[in-house]
Amino acid sequence: MDKYKKRGLAQMAVSSIIVLFVGLAVVTLIIIFSGSLGGQTWQLVEADVDAITNTTIKEAVKQSVISSFEAQATGAQYLPLVVLAVVIFIVLALVLSASSLAQGGFGRGGGSAL
Repeated sequence: MDKYKKRGLAQMAVSSIIVLFVGLAVVTLIIIFSGSLGGQTWQLVEADVDAITNTTIKEAVKQSVISSFEAQATGAQYLPLVVLAVVIFIVLALVLSASSLAQGGFGRGGGSAL
């Protein structure tokens, strides 16, 4: 395996896995911060929305805020599935890259791990 590291053939799998972990961390932080910052923003502008005299517009604004929070909560429920998909992809990438390196490297007619 050391000769593949010296040639730089094993670097692609490692860097792509690091990028996946960083991307997953960023998505998680965005979901966490968007909920907390969205709630804080609503607290800051709620008095302005209540000051609207037209009841139709006021209710439309409130319903759109409620709908956006419900959509964000629904999207956050899918985070475990995203994590699972990333973990499965990482495991498959490691298995396939290790098997292709063991059988002659990339593009050298190596067989599949499957």
